[in-house]
Amino acid sequence: MFGLFRKVRKMRESFTAGATNTGNVTATIGDKLVLNWHGTPSQKDGVLHMLPKLRDSMMPDAELGTFADGVIASVNDDGMSSDSTGNNIQTIAMLWRVFTTKLDDGIYGDLIGHANMHCAFQLHEQPGEQFKITWKVSLMRGRTA
Repeated sequence: MFGLFRKVRKMRESFTAGATNTGNVTATIGDKLVLNWHGTPSQKDGVLHMLPKLRDSMMPDAELGTFADGVIASVNDDGMSSDSTGNNIQTIAMLWRVFTTKLDDGIYGDLIGHANMHCAFQLHEQPGEQFKITWKVSLMRGRTA
Protein backbone atom coordinates (compact mmCIF):
# COMPACT_ATOMS: atom_id res chain seq x y z
CA MET A 1 0.00 0.00 0.00
CA PHE A 2 2.75 2.46 0.93
CA GLY A 3 4.62 1.59 -2.24
CA LEU A 4 1.63 2.71 -4.33
CA PHE A 5 1.55 6.13 -2.66
CA ARG A 6 5.29 6.52 -3.22
CA LYS A 7 4.88 5.66 -6.91
CA VAL A 8 2.00 8.13 -7.30
CA ARG A 9 4.05 10.86 -5.59
CA LYS A 10 7.05 10.16 -7.85
CA MET A 11 4.85 10.24 -10.96
CA ARG A 12 3.31 13.55 -9.86
CA GLU A 13 6.76 15.05 -9.19
CA SER A 14 8.00 13.81 -12.54
CA PHE A 15 5.01 15.28 -14.37
CA THR A 16 5.35 18.61 -12.56
CA ALA A 17 9.06 18.82 -13.39
CA GLY A 18 8.36 18.08 -17.06
CA ALA A 19 5.45 20.49 -17.25
CA THR A 20 7.31 23.37 -15.63
CA ASN A 21 10.62 22.80 -17.40
CA THR A 22 9.37 23.91 -20.82
CA GLY A 23 9.28 27.15 -22.67
CA ASN A 24 7.55 28.54 -25.70
CA VAL A 25 9.21 30.43 -28.54
CA THR A 26 7.16 32.36 -31.05
CA ALA A 27 8.58 34.30 -33.97
CA THR A 28 7.26 36.76 -36.48
CA ILE A 29 8.71 38.07 -39.69
CA GLY A 30 7.13 41.41 -40.40
CA ASP A 31 3.66 41.04 -38.93
CA LYS A 32 3.27 37.37 -39.82
CA LEU A 33 3.54 34.63 -37.16
CA VAL A 34 5.91 32.03 -38.60
CA LEU A 35 6.94 29.96 -35.57
CA ASN A 36 5.35 28.58 -32.42
CA TRP A 37 7.73 26.12 -30.75
CA HIS A 38 7.27 24.48 -27.35
CA GLY A 39 10.24 22.66 -25.91
CA THR A 40 12.60 21.75 -23.11
CA PRO A 41 16.24 22.64 -22.43
CA SER A 42 17.39 19.31 -23.89
CA GLN A 43 15.42 20.00 -27.08
CA LYS A 44 17.10 23.42 -27.17
CA ASP A 45 20.47 21.66 -27.02
CA GLY A 46 19.40 19.50 -29.97
CA VAL A 47 18.70 22.62 -32.03
CA LEU A 48 22.12 24.04 -31.15
CA HIS A 49 23.76 20.82 -32.36
CA MET A 50 21.66 20.45 -35.53
CA LEU A 51 22.30 23.82 -37.18
CA PRO A 52 26.07 23.27 -37.60
CA LYS A 53 25.40 19.84 -39.13
CA LEU A 54 22.87 21.33 -41.56
CA ARG A 55 25.30 24.10 -42.47
CA ASP A 56 28.11 21.57 -43.02
CA SER A 57 25.97 19.57 -45.44
CA MET A 58 24.41 22.52 -47.28
CA MET A 59 26.96 25.38 -47.21
CA PRO A 60 30.18 24.19 -45.53
CA ASP A 61 32.09 27.43 -46.14
CA ALA A 62 29.46 29.72 -44.60
CA GLU A 63 29.67 31.09 -41.08
CA LEU A 64 26.88 29.76 -38.81
CA GLY A 65 25.24 33.18 -38.38
CA THR A 66 25.34 33.88 -42.11
CA PHE A 67 23.85 30.47 -42.85
CA ALA A 68 21.05 30.99 -40.27
CA ASP A 69 20.28 34.45 -41.66
CA GLY A 70 20.10 33.10 -45.21
CA VAL A 71 17.67 30.38 -44.16
CA ILE A 72 15.53 32.91 -42.25
CA ALA A 73 15.54 35.21 -45.27
CA SER A 74 14.13 32.33 -47.33
CA VAL A 75 10.83 32.60 -45.45
CA ASN A 76 8.71 34.25 -48.09
CA ASP A 77 5.55 36.36 -47.97
CA ASP A 78 3.41 33.21 -47.84
CA GLY A 79 5.12 32.06 -44.63
CA MET A 80 7.27 29.06 -43.92
CA SER A 81 8.30 26.55 -46.55
CA SER A 82 5.49 24.23 -47.60
CA ASP A 83 7.69 21.10 -47.62
CA SER A 84 8.52 19.59 -44.24
CA THR A 85 12.30 19.51 -44.77
CA GLY A 86 12.49 23.20 -45.65
CA ASN A 87 10.12 24.08 -42.84
CA ASN A 88 12.23 22.17 -40.31
CA ILE A 89 15.44 23.86 -41.48
CA GLN A 90 13.81 27.31 -41.21
CA THR A 91 12.53 26.47 -37.72
CA ILE A 92 15.98 25.32 -36.58
CA ALA A 93 17.62 28.47 -37.97
CA MET A 94 15.17 30.78 -36.17
CA LEU A 95 15.47 28.87 -32.90
CA TRP A 96 19.28 28.88 -33.20
CA ARG A 97 19.23 32.68 -33.56
CA VAL A 98 16.99 33.04 -30.48
CA PHE A 99 18.96 30.56 -28.37
CA THR A 100 22.37 32.09 -29.20
CA THR A 101 21.39 35.74 -28.75
CA LYS A 102 23.38 37.16 -25.85
CA LEU A 103 21.92 38.56 -22.66
CA ASP A 104 23.83 40.53 -20.05
CA ASP A 105 24.85 37.37 -18.20
CA GLY A 106 24.33 34.53 -20.66
CA ILE A 107 22.14 33.71 -23.65
CA TYR A 108 18.37 33.56 -24.15
CA GLY A 109 18.67 29.79 -24.59
CA ASP A 110 19.57 29.52 -20.90
CA LEU A 111 16.06 30.75 -20.03
CA ILE A 112 14.05 28.18 -22.01
CA GLY A 113 13.10 26.25 -18.88
CA HIS A 114 11.35 29.22 -17.25
CA ALA A 115 10.48 31.82 -19.86
CA ASN A 116 8.35 32.28 -22.93
CA MET A 117 10.11 34.15 -25.72
CA HIS A 118 9.01 36.04 -28.77
CA CYS A 119 11.41 37.00 -31.52
CA ALA A 120 10.59 39.61 -34.13
CA PHE A 121 12.75 39.08 -37.20
CA GLN A 122 13.06 41.75 -39.88
CA LEU A 123 14.51 41.37 -43.35
CA HIS A 124 16.29 44.45 -44.65
CA GLU A 125 17.04 44.32 -48.35
CA GLN A 126 20.34 45.91 -49.35
CA PRO A 127 21.68 47.01 -52.76
CA GLY A 128 23.01 44.31 -55.07
CA GLU A 129 20.65 41.53 -53.94
CA GLN A 130 22.13 41.60 -50.45
CA PHE A 131 20.11 41.43 -47.24
CA LYS A 132 20.46 41.87 -43.53
CA ILE A 133 18.43 40.11 -40.84
CA THR A 134 17.81 41.80 -37.51
CA TRP A 135 15.91 40.41 -34.58
CA LYS A 136 14.67 41.44 -31.19
CA VAL A 137 13.84 38.91 -28.49
CA SER A 138 11.26 39.69 -25.82
CA LEU A 139 10.55 37.42 -22.91
CA MET A 140 7.84 36.79 -20.42
CA ARG A 141 9.02 34.89 -17.39
CA GLY A 142 6.87 32.05 -16.09
CA ARG A 143 5.61 31.59 -12.59
CA THR A 144 8.07 30.68 -9.90
CA ALA A 145 7.15 27.76 -7.70
